[in-house]
Amino acid sequence: MRPAADYDVGVELCEGAVFSRVSVVDLSLGGVALLAEAPMDRYAPGASLELRVSPPGAASFRVMAVVRHTARGVCGMEFQGLSDEAVASLKRAVAELLERGQLV
Repeated sequence: MRPAADYDVGVELCEGAVFSRVSVVDLSLGGVALLAEAPMDRYAPGASLELRVSPPGAASFRVMAVVRHTARGVCGMEFQGLSDEAVASLKRAVAELLERGQLV
């Protein structure tokens, strides 16, 4: 699902004490696609990164994600070891985007 202007799912790359906001192209229960611009442009498939995801109206959560592909300016990542609370937050966010018709 593509985030909506009025329903923004925030994602930040966590690198130590530095949090860098990244641009979300697509969000699903299994992962996220991000624009492959700085700082994401330096990671190759197989890289494992920590992300902080902030769905609207829910607590943010941290999750490990593995870069699965980079193509056409997009970096596709798969979530690893989501907690039950994180899955529930993602389900609500994806359902809301689906209801708004934000298909990719």
